[in-house]
Order: sequence, then structure tokens, then C-alpha cells
Amino acid sequence: MAAGEKPDGDAAGEARIYARVAPPLPVSGLFTYAVPERLVNLVVPGVRVAVPFGGRRLTAMVVEVGDIPPPPGVLARPLLALLEETSLVGPDVLALGQWVSRTTGCSVGEALDAALPRAVKRGHAGRRVEQVRLAVANEAVEALVIELQEKREKQARALRILADRGGCMTTRELMSMAHVSRSPIESLARAGHVSLAKVVQSKDPMLGVTIESRPHLTLTSDQASVLARIITVVDERPAAGHTFLLHGVTGSGKTEVYLQALDHVVAQGRQGIVLVPEISLTPQTVRRFSERFDRVAVLHSHLTDAERNDQWRRIRRGEADVVIGARSAIFAPVPDLGLAILDEEHETTFKQQNVPRYHAREVAIERTRLTRGVTLLGTATPSLEAWHRAESGLYERLVLPERVAGGRTPEVVMVDLMLEQRRKNYSYLSDPLKAAMEDAFARNGQVILFLNRRGWATVLMCRGCRSGLKCPHCEVSMTLHRRIDRVLCHYCGHEQPPPTTCPACSSRLSPLGFGTEKVEEEVRRAFPGVSVARMDSDTMSGRGAHEKVLSAFGEGKLHVLVGTQMIAKGLDFPNALVVGVICADSALFLPDYRAAERTFQLLAQVTGRTGRGPKGGRVVVQAFDTRHPSIRAGMIQDYEAFARTELPEREAYGYPPYARLVRIVVQGLELPEVKSRIDELTQLLTDSGLAVAEPQDTGSPGLFDAIETAEAPAEVAPESDSPTADSTAALLASGDLKLLGPALAPIPRINSQHRMHLVLKCANDAVVDTLIQRLEGRVAPAKGVRVMVDVDPMGML
Repeated sequence: MAAGEKPDGDAAGEARIYARVAPPLPVSGLFTYAVPERLVNLVVPGVRVAVPFGGRRLTAMVVEVGDIPPPPGVLARPLLALLEETSLVGPDVLALGQWVSRTTGCSVGEALDAALPRAVKRGHAGRRVEQVRLAVANEAVEALVIELQEKREKQARALRILADRGGCMTTRELMSMAHVSRSPIESLARAGHVSLAKVVQSKDPMLGVTIESRPHLTLTSDQASVLARIITVVDERPAAGHTFLLHGVTGSGKTEVYLQALDHVVAQGRQGIVLVPEISLTPQTVRRFSERFDRVAVLHSHLTDAERNDQWRRIRRGEADVVIGARSAIFAPVPDLGLAILDEEHETTFKQQNVPRYHAREVAIERTRLTRGVTLLGTATPSLEAWHRAESGLYERLVLPERVAGGRTPEVVMVDLMLEQRRKNYSYLSDPLKAAMEDAFARNGQVILFLNRRGWATVLMCRGCRSGLKCPHCEVSMTLHRRIDRVLCHYCGHEQPPPTTCPACSSRLSPLGFGTEKVEEEVRRAFPGVSVARMDSDTMSGRGAHEKVLSAFGEGKLHVLVGTQMIAKGLDFPNALVVGVICADSALFLPDYRAAERTFQLLAQVTGRTGRGPKGGRVVVQAFDTRHPSIRAGMIQDYEAFARTELPEREAYGYPPYARLVRIVVQGLELPEVKSRIDELTQLLTDSGLAVAEPQDTGSPGLFDAIETAEAPAEVAPESDSPTADSTAALLASGDLKLLGPALAPIPRINSQHRMHLVLKCANDAVVDTLIQRLEGRVAPAKGVRVMVDVDPMGML
């Protein structure tokens, strides 16, 4: 409301109702608006409203409603319109959004905006279709069909088919199945036997998939013990929630524990959310859970907008007992969350890379705290953060040490690629791997080949100047994709025909390195007639592509499955007798302190894809550095051996889990402007006593300090609390916050944007929280330069 303007309907002494709202903008705090008389009983927390914001009309989420006027001297403008009749999210998600804002440094509006699928925000409800519903009792259908049979045979047939299909179909489906025109259906409607209505077409992602109900499996003593403990805590409804780390070796039956724990939760009238790290795991996971539960909803990015909208609204109406999806499904609007499960807890894909940069693990733990529920983190290779928290007593560790269902630990063969390269006719499929594959085929078995690099050749190398062909927009080599005869940049998407000569010196270019496309080609050449499929982001872009390939492999229609990390975890194929790891150390020497941990996890996970059936299994691990601790431990799935080696190094250098990191990345088109901006941030941190420089470590950086104050529009009142500068400086000047950098990022240019970074090492959670609060609302882009803050970054490139 403009200054001096009187609110609509405001009488002297009359109490006003106000709403505090969160717009989806990078502005701190909530904003107070007056609720017009006509909307007083309709505006409730969780609905979206249209508000005037500066000179614009914005959509914002209502967080609070009541007698909460703005600060003295500030007049609240009225809301413009109500966009929903009922709230979209419950109190727990509203509180969760505010928690995400506090812990990641984004605004409340940005956090709550992430809780709503794009389809819900845009109202993609699908097309309207005519639906036929049975209007008589099921008991009366048989007699009515007999009565109609003699003179109105088409009506009788349509009525019978409608009843057989559950009493509800679209008119088009019924006409097709009954082989009738529209006329008999209209006659049934006029007689009152059926009803016709236009409805929004329901989009069921499982439509056409045959699901057979399956009973519970008999648990081993270890599984039964683990399940009993989970059920005990679920029944207690702990006031602060509870987190379990379920550490089970691959094939130990973690999924059956999930299913039976969820069954107990659903029997109480509560709901469960199951998060998986890869979309490729979703079809198999959905099928397994649908075999046990009638009301399963699915949320992931491969759904159409109409499907996602339909699934989300089903959940909000309480029509789903179990929700399965990727990380954002943790915000699913279930009425009463009793159990949140993160399968493959260690996966980095649970961390959101865009604002808000949350980790689904932390969000799940906070949400179950709010709902007095339980979080279950399941994995064969825990993240070192989760392991350390379990060792410290913050999580309760549960163990499944043995494989079930006749599975046994596979035989492991190590191949030194340094020696292999010296042989004539060197192939990426070593002789031991070929021999293992031949043996598998002879026993009617299948083979999985893993390489976490896609394409045919990773670089085109110049024989003259010895430089690789780089992307014109990024400081990275371009990858040759032979099938489409293009070179691609996997960072910005630039592509072009492969040149034959070097752009710099005109010498000949030669392909070096290898990816999944070349491995697939080698398999076809070495084993003619063997059916091969490749799973990577090049081949799995189509709708339903993951499910199609995995189903074919599961049914034995494919002999060999070649793929990247999307085939490395969670998949269960008892007839996979051989797993070949083409190059186990391909990511080991990246400039990232997590490189060894990721190498171990991927190797341990992919080796766990075999040995699950009565025929046993064999793993062939190829590597250049066969003595590296992460490879030696990963090939035999010895987590504790890996942790004993890696944790002391982390502690010595002050990296997670012994500290927390905040990375600041500054990027822009002009390198001098980027350098100037990051120098300002460095100066701000060191001069103010916020951080102690650590020049001996070039570290990986953070984004919290390219910060300028962002003032709210004068007509709206932002409301937030921040600690004083003195108290912050006193806490941080202790040396509990250390600064690394500034330096060029390991990839110094992406999509024509130059990149520099800082890293802040925070001694504990309190330091991170204080830093975020102190800098709240002060991170803003300068001209031509962007600043990004990432709390607990999962990557340093």
C-alpha cells in the first residue's frame, strides 16, 4: 500500500488480518500484506497468492496468517488475489522450507518454490476427457446385464466390460473395448445405469504395466533384528525424530527391510517416502513397491507435466501410502510422514546443484523430526559423513553383514592396465575379462560392463603441438561420439563435426581415451552375435528408455549391458555372472578431495551387481594404479578398510566429516571483473576477521561473500532476525573459520564464463549457521558477475 493510503475496509480500531508471504526471489525475510475482507476466511498458510511487489505482480506462498502487523511506520498493501482454494503444502513443509532457507542461505520463497513441481505451479492438469462411471451397485450389475442382453446386446456388453474394469473408464476406452459406438453408452446414461462427466485425464505412470501382488519374504535373523528395531522406534514416535544408518553389504536384503518397515508404517495410517539416486532405478523400485502396496505414487523428472501434476495432487489428497522418486520427492505433500528412506544414501545426486542447494539426506532428517518420524539411510558404502555421525552416536547404525537368497561374494580378478598396454593388439577388454565373459555366455549368463565415461574417445589429441581439442566455450576437452559423428562438450552442450587437423597448428588429430560407446563397439567386435545395450545419458534420453533396457536385460533378452554409473547401483539381476570394471581409477585423480571416496563407492557398488544368484559371479577390475587403497578396498567391498585409510587424511587436512565447507564461486564473461569481485570477497572476509587465510592450501572455494545488501521495496516489510556483527566476528575470529583461495576453479571456464572460487572451512555447525545468518540478504550479483554459495558442496570442479 502506498504511503498515506488507507487499507480497504479498515475502520478505526478494527483489527486487521495480515499474511506473511514468501516470494520466490533471492530476497531475505518474509513480507507482510493486508488480507482484504473478501479473503479473510480463505487465505491460510500454504496457499499461493498474487501480491504487488515493487512495480510487479508476483506469486508468493503464504507462510503465516493472523494479527501480525508490519513494523511501525510501514503500511501493508493488500493481497491482490487468491490462487488456490486449499493449501498446497502442510505445516511440516512450510516449516521445512524455512529450515532450508536458514541452512543453505537461500530465501524462504526459493526454498518453498522448490517444494512444488513446475507442473503444479503452472497448473498442467492434462487434457479433459469424458469419463463413464457405473451408477448402480455392483451387486445389481449381473441382473441388469441379463435383462439388457436380449434386446440391447451392445448396452449389455458395454455395461459388463465397465463393471469388469472397476466401474470407471474413459468413453473412448469403453467404445474401443466393447466395439460399440457412442449411442449405446448414451442410452445407458439416460437410463441412469452409468454417468458421463468431463474430467481431467488422470496420468498414471504405471499404466499398462502388469503388477502382481507378492507376499512378504521370510527374513533372515539379521533382517528380522534390524526390522524389529526400526518398528520399535517408529512406534515410539520420537519427539526429535530418529535416524538409522542401515549398513548392509550388496545383496543383503535391504529392500525387503524397507518394504516391511513401510508396511508397518502404512498400517498405522501414516505414509512413507522412498528416495532413489538415479532415475534408472525408479522403474524397478516402483515395480517392487507396487507389488506390496496398492497406493503408490511416483515423482521424478521423466514424468510429463500432466503426470507429475496428477501424482502430486493424489499425494496431497492422501491417496498414496508410498511415494517413490528422486531427491525433490522429499517435499511430497504426504499428510503424515512416518518413514523416509534414502536408498544408496552415499550418492552425490541427492545434493541439489541449483538454488536451493539442499541435500535430500539433511532435509529428510529435518522433516521426520518435524513429523516425529524415522529416517532410514540404506547403503553398502556409507558416505564418510554418515559413517562418522553413526560412530559419534548421532545416527543409530544397523548392520546386515551377509548376503541373502543364496547369493555369495563374487570372485575378484585384478588386471593391471599398465601391463596390458604393452601387449600387441591391446584392447580395452583385457584377456582375463574376455575369458570371464566367454565363460558367462557358455553358462547362459549375462555380463555388465561399467565405465563412468561416455562417448567413443575422450579427446582428439594433436600430434604436433600435443594439445587436445577443446570446447570454444569451456576449458575442457571435447568428446568424440562416433555414432553421430560429432564432438561434444559435456558441460555446455556445444557440438560440431570432428575436425581432422588441429585448429592451432594444422597437424593431424588422433582420438585418445575411451568411453562407453567404444566399449560397446569392442564387445560387438569381440563377440559377434551377442546382444548388447548401452546405458548412458546419450542413449537414455527417451521417455521410458531406462525401463525398456532394464526389462530386456532382466528377461534375458540382452547378453551384455554396458553403462556408466546409472548401472552401478541398486539393480538386481541374479543371472549377471560377470561384472567388468573397464577402468577403475578413471576418476581417481580429479582435483577433488572426494575422488578416492567416490572411486571406492562406485567400485564396491558395481562389483555388488554380480554373485546374487545360485550360479555365483566374478568381477574383473581393470586399473592403472592397482595398489591404490580405494581400489584394493573397493574390489573386495571392505568399507572399514577404506574408512581406516581415508578418515585420518580427512582429519589431518580439516575436510568433512571433521569440518564443514562453504564454497563461493564467482563467474562472469570477463576474467578481470571476476578476479576483482573475488578479491573483494576475500578482503571482506580477512579484514573483518570473519576468516583466517590458509595460504598453504589452494582448496576449493565458496560463494558466500560476493555480497551486497538487497533492500526490500519500501511498501513491503521484510522480517528476519540476524546476529550482531560483533557476536559473529567474536565467534569467527577464533580461527574456527578458515579461508582457502582465491584461485581459478579446476575448470576455469564453462559456457564462456570465467570461474574463480574460495572455500571456507567451518569447524562445526554453529559456525556455518552463524556465517549464513551474518551474510543473509547480502549476496547479490554485480554487473556482469555472478556469485554462488554452496553449503556442503559435493563437488569442487
